Amino acid sequence: MNNTLTSFLLDHIEKTGLDYASFFTKEDDEYIPFSNSLLIKQISALISYFNKLNLKPGDKVAIIAENRNEWAVTDFACMFCRLVSVPVYTSLSASQIKYILGNSDSKVCFLSNLHLLDKVSRIREELPALKEIIIFRDIDTSKFDSDKTIRYSELMDAGKNNGEEFILNQLRSLSLEIVNPDLVTIVYTSGTTGNPKGVMLTHNNYCSNVNACQKILSINREDRFLSYLPFSHSYERTAGYYLALFCGAKIYFAQSFETIPAQLTEVKPTLVITVPRLLDKFYNRIIKTGTDMDEGIGKKIFNFAIDSAHKKSFPKNSLKWKLANALVYKKLREKTGGKIRYFISGGGALNKQTGEFFEFTGITILEGYGMTETSPVISVNPPSNNKYGTVGKPISGVSVKLTNENEIIVSGDLVMKGYFNDEMSTAETIKDGWLHTGDIGEIDPDGYIKITDRKKSLIKTSGGKYIAPAHIEDIIGGLNYVENVMIIGNERMYVTALIVPDRDQLAELAKKNNLEYHLYSDLINNKVINELIRKDIDRLQSDLAPYEKIKKFTLLEIHFTIEGGELTPTMKVKRKFVEERFKDEIERMYPKI
Repeated sequence: MNNTLTSFLLDHIEKTGLDYASFFTKEDDEYIPFSNSLLIKQISALISYFNKLNLKPGDKVAIIAENRNEWAVTDFACMFCRLVSVPVYTSLSASQIKYILGNSDSKVCFLSNLHLLDKVSRIREELPALKEIIIFRDIDTSKFDSDKTIRYSELMDAGKNNGEEFILNQLRSLSLEIVNPDLVTIVYTSGTTGNPKGVMLTHNNYCSNVNACQKILSINREDRFLSYLPFSHSYERTAGYYLALFCGAKIYFAQSFETIPAQLTEVKPTLVITVPRLLDKFYNRIIKTGTDMDEGIGKKIFNFAIDSAHKKSFPKNSLKWKLANALVYKKLREKTGGKIRYFISGGGALNKQTGEFFEFTGITILEGYGMTETSPVISVNPPSNNKYGTVGKPISGVSVKLTNENEIIVSGDLVMKGYFNDEMSTAETIKDGWLHTGDIGEIDPDGYIKITDRKKSLIKTSGGKYIAPAHIEDIIGGLNYVENVMIIGNERMYVTALIVPDRDQLAELAKKNNLEYHLYSDLINNKVINELIRKDIDRLQSDLAPYEKIKKFTLLEIHFTIEGGELTPTMKVKRKFVEERFKDEIERMYPKI
């Protein structure tokens, strides 16, 4: 059988059967299964629609939607027709969506709700290639251009009388025409500067990544994933969608980031593909639980257990640990559903202390590393030998080495075909078969990779000293009341920081120190609060070199958001944007000469 995603899907259906359900959607208080039978019928209906539009292999089809059954249907229907899917984050602005749809020449756009339909309708006259818009939800679209806006349900009648075996034979025939160098998708990177670049990924890219990940993570039909990162995120698409699906696991869709705590206890997942932000939120919620407890023996026991997890005060499975586990740690695990085998963390640096804290309580986090251009997984910590503070070993079939500048470079079947319509950027990134990641790192004697910084984000002070801001940001980001932090210092006399506090945690700090305030701005400017934060920063950066230490900082009242432009869809800070937006605040931290 061909090493393609379509052949992987057909193999999965043959193994599990037509009644088997891989996807589950919460409606009211019930999780509704989406069977393989429904999956192939809807794929077949969309294939008929694509044929009716006379779309040709290589034509682009955009998908702007949260994770849902229809996302997977559209994705695979595109593959069987050799069309190229273009996933788009739902959080992007109309102008950002216009750039992606225009740059890719997308001919059809699938989207999920009226809010997104409104965005696309406002820009569609500037997108001459766009033929039709399909909305997944069965809702009234009469106030929009009805000639070009179709409800997904209207397409599902095509071939409704075809039997399942007839459809499977149709899909098998189409799959045989697909070869693994064929393009599957163009994923636009959410770069921190400039317009995004379209990463071209093939069947071979994805299949090699899925096969390699299967060798590290033993996943089967007993596993349940809670999927909350968007499928438009390359990390979730490979690990939380393709890998989970082809291993026979069940995928439950989270309704939103806010519903995750409740859905963890409902779904009782065994694996969660995550970014550090979720783990930080979980950790902060644990600390707040202790703060909110009434004084007494219960609070003393809780604080003892949490303090012991921070300090790793005694061996796991010792009598003291078993006591702490019975009284505290077991209850913490129950908040994740009680069945978690692993949280698999990527998309950003996991604080080593956070990882070790959870490990001590019985929750294992496997940190990995990758990028959109590598389909995306480059490395991951193996469950049998997990090293916190590293991103694990390269997965099977992946070669990793360091340049003379300690930049991580990668080769293997996982490396993208190139950037869409951008030969110059492709040539700058892939040299002699090696993809230059732009990440600075180390490789220890056991082959584990440690990321130390981004090559392009190194700061050079006016004194000529080079500083890795990511390292300092990770240290300060460990404070529970810090939501975002960005280091400043390029061509400056000394290092400063912009800090976005977590409002609830900052309020807790004020309460703990008996500080009264009326407005949040009063709290931000409170001298006592700023002095407490100064002391925490000084404590955390005691091991840094003098030229690396933060001399001044500014607390920002505004939240960093994707919509506001401060964050990329993968929650990375857009440095240039933030520096420009808060240039006055930055300048006030440096003396006028």
